[in-house]
This record gives sequence, structure tokens and C-alpha cells, in this order.
Amino acid sequence: MNTIFYTTGPIYTENIFALLGLGIILLLGWFGTRYWCSNLCPLGGLIAMVSKFSLFRFSFAVRCNECSLCEKICPTRAIDAPQNKIDKGECISCLRCLYECSHHSIAYRLRPTAQSIDLPKRYFIRTLIASAALAPLTHNFLFQRLRDRLIRPPGAIPEPDFLNVCIRCGKCMKICPTNGLQPCVFEAGMNGLWTPRLIPRIGGCEKNCNLCGQICPTGAIRKLKLEEKTYVCIGTAVIDQSRCIAWEQNKVCLICDEACPFNAISSLNETILGETLLRPFVDDRICTGCGLCETLCPIDGPAAIQIFSINQERKKTGSYITPEKAWLRVHKEYIDDLPSGFIE
Repeated sequence: MNTIFYTTGPIYTENIFALLGLGIILLLGWFGTRYWCSNLCPLGGLIAMVSKFSLFRFSFAVRCNECSLCEKICPTRAIDAPQNKIDKGECISCLRCLYECSHHSIAYRLRPTAQSIDLPKRYFIRTLIASAALAPLTHNFLFQRLRDRLIRPPGAIPEPDFLNVCIRCGKCMKICPTNGLQPCVFEAGMNGLWTPRLIPRIGGCEKNCNLCGQICPTGAIRKLKLEEKTYVCIGTAVIDQSRCIAWEQNKVCLICDEACPFNAISSLNETILGETLLRPFVDDRICTGCGLCETLCPIDGPAAIQIFSINQERKKTGSYITPEKAWLRVHKEYIDDLPSGFIE
């Protein structure tokens, strides 16, 4: 079968979240310099808390003339010149105050006495409790609902190992020729944030492509040869009869059959209410879940045929090619009874 070419530009479905977050951070800059770093950044809050116990710190000398120059040039507003105080939690040790002070009133010296920790300033405890409560809720209500549609790239190692090894670099998503690989939000739980998943409605997995495995720098997606990659089952196509043109509207539509590169979808005569018509059937023994059928389904909105993580194969080592699979590819048999792969 000829390769299907896509003319639309790249689409990254979760870019809106990244742009929205960036916009909010930039907007907060109107309320104060380095607003994010000083008030909201969780890493900054942790570093600020630990820095209170630093042995070496900046402090005022006795000969300060209270010109307040240091306070004006401090990028983090950590200096209170009238009170001769420097907030170590906010100080980033940029050294501007040390070099700009013409009277050498500020020194960097040993001072083992720890400052008091200002937890309310960053709402550290409140944030910690909220995060701890949100994580299980997100997992229970979102992950459990979406996991059946979590389709990983072919060659992805078992999920626990995949989440540990994947570094969220996005290279597989950028190189995917159909743009079908998209970042996860909640589909894989909080641990799976920004890991790749296949969204067949945007783009399926091309039969003659193994670029995602070749470019993966950590081995989260195995480097499979093209022939072996075609035997990897990443899911199974499921037909929704209530939306399918051939099943619901009694009209001939063979697009999913024609799109399947493995002949896993067959158009067979089926009589419904006295109307005999060619209707699609999915052979789940041959279907690899590539999703090209879902991509090209002409129905508006969700496709009438969708890929679910049924029969998904995830191996850390070993071959995906089995004698049974090889035999089925050569000797495809049609079955008389209704195949699996239907939503009644």
C-alpha cells in the first residue's frame, strides 16, 4: 500500500497550556519585578528556606551611610537599607550590592546564626498540602477514565519503566511525520505528564516509519527495525456502530478498509433490516492499532472507528515477531461470526 501523505502543518494539542502558563507568568510581571520567582516558584521557595541556614552570607558593616543605593539596584528586593537587613532567602548572590557600594558597607562573611523562616510568604505548607491532595484526585478521576485510550508509540517499553526512562525531551513528537504523537496531560497520570502518546485522530502511525524509536535518546522507545516494528501491536481498532456510516446510515463507506495497511479491516456483506450492504469488520488478530483508519474516518468529531489499548504489547527486550503473527499476515482468514471490536 502506498504511503499516505499529510498536507496539514504540525499540531501540538497541549501547546495551549504552555502558552497560557507563559502568558500568566508574563502578566504577573506587571504586578512586580520577578513576581513568579519571588512569590510562586516552588523551587525558589525551597531554596529560600534552605538558604536561611547558610553559613556565609551578605551583611551590612557598621560604616553604612544609608544612601540606599544597594536597595535600589537589588534585583530581588532582598535589601532593606534603613533597617540594615538583607533577606538571605531572597538574595541570589548576584554581587551587585557588594561591588556598587562605594563605601564598602556590605561584606560577605561567616555568619552561622540562622534567620527565621518566613513560611507564610510563600505559602509553603499550603502549597504542599494542596499538591498532595490534588495528585491522587487527578489519578483517580482522570487517569482511570482516559487510560483505555493511552496509546504509546510502537516499541515503548512497559509503562513503569517507560515513565522512569522517558525524559520528556519531545524529540519523538517533533520527528513524527504524521504529527500523531502528542504530549500527555492527565492521560497517564501525574507521573506521565508530557510523555508521548499517539492520538490517531490527528495522525496515525505509518507502516514504514520507525523514526520515534531511532531518535529516542534514552531507550524509552526501542530502536526496532522496520519489519519488526510492523508487528508491534499498540492497540486495537473498535467500531462504533452508532456513528459508522455503513452501519448506522446504510451507506457504502470503505475508507477504513482502504486505509488499513495490514488488511485487518474487511468489508463484508451484512444484512440489517432487509438491507444487504458492505460493512466494515475488524480482525483483532491482525490489527496493530496504527490508527490510520481513525485518522481518515470521514465522520465529523470523534471517529466512528477508534483505537483502544486492547492487546497492547510492551516489551523491554525480545522480538515482537511470532510464528502466529507471521502466519496470519500470509494466510488471513475471514471468520463467519461477528468479530470482536464493536461497540454495541
